[in-house]
Amino acid sequence: MFKSYTFRIIITLLIPVYSIHVHAIGEPVPWILLKKILPANPIIIEAGAQFGEDTQWMSQLWPQGKIYAFEPSPESFAELQKIAAKYHNITATQIALSNTKEELPFYLAGGASSLLKPQDSFNNDYFHSDLNHPIIVPVVTLDEWAANNNVTTIDFMWLDMEGNELNALEGALNSLQNVKLIYTEVNLQKFWHGCAMYDDVKAWMEKHGFTEIWSDIVPHWHGNVLFINTNL
Repeated sequence: MFKSYTFRIIITLLIPVYSIHVHAIGEPVPWILLKKILPANPIIIEAGAQFGEDTQWMSQLWPQGKIYAFEPSPESFAELQKIAAKYHNITATQIALSNTKEELPFYLAGGASSLLKPQDSFNNDYFHSDLNHPIIVPVVTLDEWAANNNVTTIDFMWLDMEGNELNALEGALNSLQNVKLIYTEVNLQKFWHGCAMYDDVKAWMEKHGFTEIWSDIVPHWHGNVLFINTNL
């Protein structure tokens, strides 16, 4: 959400030893944790890839890995395809992930586009989406997509879905059994109708065996959290 395009290096004391992280496209990422826990050739699901900026650095960080990048916005997907064409380990897919299989309205708002309808107050101030004319996009669950594409193991999930993250997780119960890490955006305000809140996501993750090991949260706003699968 509200992506900026700057690179910074910062130090945090949130987690001893594995605490250094750098900024990807406008948001901090715990690189040492990721490199420490994931294999050299991880299978990665990126939902909400937008223009492919984060897709690109993941491809470079794990050249032996495989990134499946999902982006339903036609404008964003066209740019994502350009990135995918440059790297052998990126597959771009123009569909949205959720907890259902159907075609649904998708509200275009640049880096904050979502399957969820923006709240009027936030839309007026930040998103500027045409609420009366959403586009229609294909939607599928991760479990069904994985079965149809013979993806039997997923190591890492990167979710930047503007409030729809929990729905996508609900559609991935089979896939989650082998997922080691999940990096997800979380929200502390109801930016969208039906938006899952940070506490809801955390409680759901804990119920399914995932524990929070890192976070970067803007109080009363939004942020990103890294969860690890304690069953593996």
